[in-house]
Amino acid sequence: MARIFLVLLFLLAPVPGPAADLADIRTFLSDTSYDEVRVSPDGSRLAFLARRNDFEADREEVSLWLVPLGGPPESQKPSRLTTFPAGASGLQWSRDGRLLSWLAAGEGGATQVFVLDPAGGTPRRLTDLAEGVSVYDWLPDNSAVIVIASDPAAPATAAAQEKLRGFYGDVRRLPGAPFPKSSFYKVALKDGRVERIADFPFEFSWALSVSPDGQWLAAIGDSGTQLTKGNEVLVLPLGPQAVAPWQTRNFAWEESLTWAGRDLLVSASGEEVEGRLAVTENRLHRYENDGRLARIAPGLEGHVIQILGLDDGSLLATTLVSTRIRVYRVEPAAGRVQLLHELPGWAFSFSASGDGRRIAFVASDSRHFAEIHVADGPGGIAGARPVTDFNAAFNQGPLPEIEKVSWSNGEGDTVEGVLYWPPGKKGEKGLPLVVDVHGGPFGTARLEALALYGSSMSYPALLASRGFLVLNPNYRGSAGRGDEFTRAVQMHRCSRPATDVITGAENLIARGWADRNRVGLLGYSYGGHTGNCVITRSDLFRAACTGAGNWNDITFYSALPRGPGWAEVFFGGKAPWENQQLWWDESPISRTAQVKTPLLAVYGGVDGATASQSESLYNNLTRVGVPVEVLVFPGEGHIFQKPSHKLTKVRAEISWLEHYLLGKPRTELP
Repeated sequence: MARIFLVLLFLLAPVPGPAADLADIRTFLSDTSYDEVRVSPDGSRLAFLARRNDFEADREEVSLWLVPLGGPPESQKPSRLTTFPAGASGLQWSRDGRLLSWLAAGEGGATQVFVLDPAGGTPRRLTDLAEGVSVYDWLPDNSAVIVIASDPAAPATAAAQEKLRGFYGDVRRLPGAPFPKSSFYKVALKDGRVERIADFPFEFSWALSVSPDGQWLAAIGDSGTQLTKGNEVLVLPLGPQAVAPWQTRNFAWEESLTWAGRDLLVSASGEEVEGRLAVTENRLHRYENDGRLARIAPGLEGHVIQILGLDDGSLLATTLVSTRIRVYRVEPAAGRVQLLHELPGWAFSFSASGDGRRIAFVASDSRHFAEIHVADGPGGIAGARPVTDFNAAFNQGPLPEIEKVSWSNGEGDTVEGVLYWPPGKKGEKGLPLVVDVHGGPFGTARLEALALYGSSMSYPALLASRGFLVLNPNYRGSAGRGDEFTRAVQMHRCSRPATDVITGAENLIARGWADRNRVGLLGYSYGGHTGNCVITRSDLFRAACTGAGNWNDITFYSALPRGPGWAEVFFGGKAPWENQQLWWDESPISRTAQVKTPLLAVYGGVDGATASQSESLYNNLTRVGVPVEVLVFPGEGHIFQKPSHKLTKVRAEISWLEHYLLGKPRTELP
């Protein structure tokens, strides 16, 4: 049926309501996700961005909320400050906690910085940069923000481009226009005055942070090739220091950074072994003044997810170990690591007051959809209390039962996964099985949690609620099992994950839980890559649905600027013409003739080169007589935005699986 009207009421007045029907697709897609959570510097308030699918307007609606903290529980109720029909991100408090700020589309569509006094008033656009802002941070004295933005085209460059257009007209020419250069700018809070600070030497910017003393800028940038040598940390003086900028040059992906006192701490994965990249789990490093990353706190076990610096020079760190989240306090100077809590679910978007006495985060577990929780200090995380209940209705109906399982892949490894039982059917025999393959590949399955990632990409709780036994396998390449398990995907990007998925399904069949004649597969992104690999290596699966999945790695390499990054991670840095046999063997197209599984493949119409893989996949499988359909969603990138497209994707995939596994008619077809 149509989405339950009460779900809209949750956003207007978040109180528990009737149980939501998790088996209904539109209802399932109506949960609220919490994109960003920010505790004010003094810990007195909590701001967050909430996202929901507005099916009536066919757009994602993002709204900004405020929660007072520190008073009696009945006073800690969220109030909505404003709504962003076109979305928002980059939520921050000013350093004095007086203002909230965020990134959203301004007039003309370019992304700008907006500020708001939550005590009253209306949002004010702070920046007016023609090419828009990618990332920003506040100065400690609250006088201005530092932003990274593309530079306006110089007159000479604009004239040159106009000359080319005059010669070629509407003909597309490669090479095209060069990637626009970017710079650091300072934008004054009082009057919006803009001052250019320095060049930003990368094509893309991922993070920016100003040191607590206001003397340094740190940023993470990347190149279009996505090679580790182009993904680096840049540090430059903001004050009067007569020091040139420093930059890392290493075989690592720098993912996030935070200041802990005077130390810049960086989470990064990968290391150099014999002159090339060796994949590792994400680790904690200190940035040294010579541009080197020095690993610290080796006692911090697991794959680092988030790092959060505190005023006293310590930091909070969350890591993934197996299928669980751990929260640590780290003292970098002393190298001390203290385990604070282990959560049997998923916790993310940690935020804290400057003194660490108030901590907020989003959490989901096997009995609860995601909500925001608040703890009194690091020692109070285990007893954190929820301050939202927007998803309360989803917790009240019959829920899947979730557990961790493991099996041998026949190649010397123990593989883990998360198993979702249909409500009330735990332990039953002969159930229809869907293997839901996570992306990454350096991600992890659902961590015994009901809600994680985008529910239109991976939705085991929905499938379980419709009667399927669902396995989320953590195949080789997944995080949380150590460096060797993570890097096992290198040089075997197709074969090893596929083996782990197939043996996982076979294990559940051997236990009697799954019916061999009713086994299906679902996967998106790297899960789509892996799903395409699986059906070329096994005829066990009676139906498969893959999204954004490669079919021919060689043409994928050739069609994208990031092809060299793909080669570095999965093919030892060798281009297809340098190791043609490996590229062919580890690409699904090489085993087209073995495919028997009916396949539905979905792609975003503007999702880089993955969309071009759809025609190759469709034409090849059609020629060998395999039932195949391809859906291409116009205007969608890798992550779908329009609620109608999300709904169509999930409906089509479930219809495909239920037709081939349960014998149901495909009512959407004439």
